[in-house]
Amino acid sequence: MDTIAPLLQLDQQCSTWASHHAHSCNLIASLLNITRQREQTLQQLEQQTTTSSISASTTTIFGGSSKAPLLASRSLQLLIHKQTLEIESVLKQLYDTLDTFKKTVQAMVVLERQVESAIQRIDTSKLLETIRLPPSSVASLSSQPSQQQPLSPSTVRAGEARTTTKFSHGPSLLETAEISPLDVLDWVSRIRSMYGQELSLKETQIHPGMIALERFESLQELQRSWGLQRRIDFGLEQEILERIKAYKRVREFSSRS
Repeated sequence: MDTIAPLLQLDQQCSTWASHHAHSCNLIASLLNITRQREQTLQQLEQQTTTSSISASTTTIFGGSSKAPLLASRSLQLLIHKQTLEIESVLKQLYDTLDTFKKTVQAMVVLERQVESAIQRIDTSKLLETIRLPPSSVASLSSQPSQQQPLSPSTVRAGEARTTTKFSHGPSLLETAEISPLDVLDWVSRIRSMYGQELSLKETQIHPGMIALERFESLQELQRSWGLQRRIDFGLEQEILERIKAYKRVREFSSRS
């Protein structure tokens, strides 16, 4: 089983998510800016309406015209309408971004199933060969007390010969650097899980039925929590990339020797 290919596919999906997430952060920043402008326009309209009411009262008493404030109010109303349409447009783009996030997670689910299927086709004995004992386990085995009698010189020489033969047939540097299919499945499953959790969180923050986004303070909190991506362990992604790089370097070195 080629263990590098699925990991590269996984990295590609992570990169796709990162690209769409950067775009979504820009959309939220734009939404924040438009909402701030809309709130300022609403304040101006409120002030203008108050001024117009006072002016109308004064005109009624002393006579005169109040057309200018009325025209200004209409302009502000048109501006608010335009800003509202812009907010709706940005929100729609955010909803579309959620769809791209869903597709990315779905692609990870498919990849996980493919790796599981590939592992099931591997012979059990061969699969077990890919599992390495941790150094602590090897050390504990070698540190067990021996109950044997002292060996004769001839037995020692024979043992040294067998030891030399054993190490000469030990795992090569390339075999040591190889990534176990079980490790691949574990990584894919963990990455898929944490991106799925992040998607679920984002779906609670952005959905077509919500109206709280019209408030500037709510958008500030959304921008902060959206950008953090608390459910994603980027350290794990970096660890996987380092393992891939290490294997490629060892493979290149082995091909030259």
